[in-house]
Amino acid sequence: MDKKVLTGLALLMLVSIGTVAQSVSVTPSRLYFKEALGAYKSQKVRVTNNGTKAETFQVTFNNFGSSGNKGKTQIIEDENYEHGCSQWLSASPAFFELAPGVTQDVDIMMQVPNVPEANTSRWAVANVKLSKENTGGQDGASNETGMQIMQTFQFLIHIFQTPPTVTYKEANITSFVHKGANDKNQQELVMEVENTGETILDCAPYLDVVSLKTGETTRINSRAFTVLPGGKRELRFQLPSALAKGKYSILGVVDYGSDTDLAGAELELEIN
Repeated sequence: MDKKVLTGLALLMLVSIGTVAQSVSVTPSRLYFKEALGAYKSQKVRVTNNGTKAETFQVTFNNFGSSGNKGKTQIIEDENYEHGCSQWLSASPAFFELAPGVTQDVDIMMQVPNVPEANTSRWAVANVKLSKENTGGQDGASNETGMQIMQTFQFLIHIFQTPPTVTYKEANITSFVHKGANDKNQQELVMEVENTGETILDCAPYLDVVSLKTGETTRINSRAFTVLPGGKRELRFQLPSALAKGKYSILGVVDYGSDTDLAGAELELEIN
């Protein structure tokens, strides 16, 4: 088959999958469980078909990890993954079809085993998979190849389980450095945060930029993020391009949900 034809088919598939993603909504994107050993609980996920055709869905579960510091989800097929809880999860219904404009509530059930090994923070993802079948033309022409393509698109719902006895929270800023100006003349700062506690941390980072000349303080908030126990995350901040020349003290802060502590680091920066 001609290279241009293959490229065109690839683009068509991408457009088609993008259209499917826009015509389906799945909420929420995260579920938090705080169940004791031997306990169970159900939470609801809503799947809506906003398109014009009936769609078929299947709900499955996987463990996941997040190595490195970019916060990327990496599916782990091993059901015995030490930090996973996919084997504790079930969905009802796990397979269903939705007509256009219809919403389906799916119950996500977690059953925590009553064993000591379960008394740790765990995590997994629910995969809400959509599949549809396209059949290429097959009119018998000698220069046309019939194709049958099964397209799938999945929505990942992150699921976190923290037993009520697991309460120790701690985060540290392992590095906080100035990387120079970007092409928009914004000074860039890079921070790395490590979760050194036992719980899954939902973090709110910000900078307090203090002019050493005037004492004026500017607060710069960044997007909230989640970091797993033992995990790290890299954060990038951009200072306003209109910031006046001079020397500044910059305090980087991460509020990680502790009642008493914040993670912090400081650097000095001169803007010329």
